[in-house]
Amino acid sequence: MAKKGLILLDVQEEFLRSSLDYIARLCQKFLDEHAEDYAAVVLTRWVYDDLGGENTLLLSHPRAYVMEKSTYSGYTHEVRRVLLEHGVQEVHIGGVDSELSVLATMFSLWDAGFQVKVLERLCASYHGRNWEAMMIARHAIGRENVIPLGGDRVYL
Repeated sequence: MAKKGLILLDVQEEFLRSSLDYIARLCQKFLDEHAEDYAAVVLTRWVYDDLGGENTLLLSHPRAYVMEKSTYSGYTHEVRRVLLEHGVQEVHIGGVDSELSVLATMFSLWDAGFQVKVLERLCASYHGRNWEAMMIARHAIGRENVIPLGGDRVYL
């Protein structure tokens, strides 16, 4: 069986606002319940000048590698190193923004030869383009690789 990795992209306070706050809770719940199913867990954090060095990442897990990035794709040299060190062949991805970071990471991983699965219910779009992004993902990597995992009720 192929070793799996999990990448959750940019679940940061400033990217969520009130309409997307649920995604942080869903992703954290998924991490808490399923991190042990993965050989490697990566949480990305988009860094940019306006943050002034502040860490606004809303997810955490003791086994997770927190990787900074400054591009849409979360498949950086550091992430590549972690995935290869752990023998990962299949990568599950979710996070924010579906039409930007999720798709960019999906394509980068696919091009690098990884089997990629998008966890549809752990993806969100600040711009309201989640549905379109998932349609693109289904078209690009196949319906069977966009899976309805991770969604659950989140109570406040």
